[in-house]
Amino acid sequence: MRLSEDFIRELHDRNDIVSVAQGYVELKRSGGSYMCRCPFHSEKSPSCHISPDKGLFHCFGCGVGGDVVTFIRMIENLDYMDAVRFLAQRAGMPMPEDKDDGSAKKRQRLYEMNRVAGKYFHKQLFSPEGAAGLDYLRRRGLSEHTIRRFGLGYAVDDYHNLHYYMKSLGYSDYELADGSLLATNNNKIYDKFRNRVMFPIFDTRGNVAAFGGRTLSEDKNIPKYLNSAETMVFHKSDMLFALDKSKNSKADYFILCEGYMDVIALHQAGFDSAVASLGTSLTPQQANMISRLGKKEIILSYDSDGAGQAAASRGINLLSEAGVRARVLKMDGAKDPDEFIKRFGAEAFRSLIEKSGSAIAYEMDKLAAGLDLNTDDGRAAYLKKAVTFLAQISNDIDRAVYISRAAREASIPVDTIKTAVEREISRNKGMARRKQQNAALHPVPDKINPDALKMPKEEKAERGIICYLYHNPEALEKISFALKGEFVTVFNKRVYEFLVKMLTDGGEPDISFFNEEFDAREMGRIMQIVTDNTFANDKTALADFIDVLNDYGKTPKDNQYGDMSDEELLKLVHKLKEKKK
Repeated sequence: MRLSEDFIRELHDRNDIVSVAQGYVELKRSGGSYMCRCPFHSEKSPSCHISPDKGLFHCFGCGVGGDVVTFIRMIENLDYMDAVRFLAQRAGMPMPEDKDDGSAKKRQRLYEMNRVAGKYFHKQLFSPEGAAGLDYLRRRGLSEHTIRRFGLGYAVDDYHNLHYYMKSLGYSDYELADGSLLATNNNKIYDKFRNRVMFPIFDTRGNVAAFGGRTLSEDKNIPKYLNSAETMVFHKSDMLFALDKSKNSKADYFILCEGYMDVIALHQAGFDSAVASLGTSLTPQQANMISRLGKKEIILSYDSDGAGQAAASRGINLLSEAGVRARVLKMDGAKDPDEFIKRFGAEAFRSLIEKSGSAIAYEMDKLAAGLDLNTDDGRAAYLKKAVTFLAQISNDIDRAVYISRAAREASIPVDTIKTAVEREISRNKGMARRKQQNAALHPVPDKINPDALKMPKEEKAERGIICYLYHNPEALEKISFALKGEFVTVFNKRVYEFLVKMLTDGGEPDISFFNEEFDAREMGRIMQIVTDNTFANDKTALADFIDVLNDYGKTPKDNQYGDMSDEELLKLVHKLKEKKK
């Protein structure tokens, strides 16, 4: 759907980027603009700039950027049209007649397909074929109200049960496989989920984005839990299970669990702020999302086994980088929250939360576990681990407090540990610098513009031409006439052609309209290109850039003279001699 310039400009006027961003991040004024810690990657120092005058944001750390529509696309995980609708609704603006584009239609089709499948799984759970699934959930202590509230279901032990049902409703095999409801193998297509209790995974707007399934089979070769593969509407690193229900909890903390059943059991027991990552450890994106939602703390409630404790340690570091205070539950006498509540009750779990300690203190306790600090060997082993851990604490005050604690516990002067920690920090910084230098010498492939590494000179020339044209649209005719060659990198060619079409149609250069054609990450690259002031108005550089593209592919070949006649060779030699004079 092509939206009018007037509509987009009004949308921007009524959705000031600063006021929109303040709903997600903490802003600090810096001259005429604002700065914040980027919500799209983990960082300790603010590197994301927001310009109220231009209505743009740009992170110099990870490279993302764009206008207020791009910001909402990324932070709410929406496509272009849904982000426009979000902002229009925020501003009380009616949408133009919605003809929708192909991408939005496909997303809506996937959501609808998942909703239908979820209802079918739920119906199957309460049918005779679903008796095993319902019995499992009841044995786990879930009430019918809880089962219905979370939309739990059952996938029967059949290779084509869901397949044929969905086909009868008009969904094609391609759609069902693309949405991860069907699996394929050796040209055969069949139900992905079989003999599993089904957990629908909702996005924050209540759409069914994916499914998780817990097998009821005793076969050790079958994975216990199976999630949908990633699709256009499901990116597991960006989502949290039950966040749609937990985001409105009155509690000032989230309880972060390891699995679906722990979350559901906690909600049933009255702890309605419980969420879980989706089959993986906490990701930087999830940590940043938690930070944006405004809860004061995260209570880590992971399983007490080795894997759960390792996941807790990783989560502590990520949450710290995202600026979220973390506490850790110690569940003596139970493996996980579900088992603890069954054994000791909800009030005992609430008491655990109240007594939960700082995540840093929890990690410090683990460092001393199994060591005799009354012996030299024990103290030495403890201090080696403590120095490594303390050097990773980014907050200066927290680090100073726990350096003092380590000194007390090991009976070592504070200054001795402080010096060792500072030396470790310096070593870490040196390693990080060497890693950056190595990355510069061995650059990773450019995912947005893969051709950039193969043709760096041409790619730079293309960026220069795009930037100059963006800031000098009156030069379109001159550039079009002078440019005999073509753009050689696919991404830059798309950007250039879109910009040319925008200007040819009589529009003014505006970063906002690129949202129609480019995804949120690509928008960040376009922002980098058009805001590079070294190219914006340099006519001499523009001429050089045009020459670079015009000369591409015309490099003399070693055998270029092989087919020349003697007369043609003599003329060429004479011409070269004249040039030297």
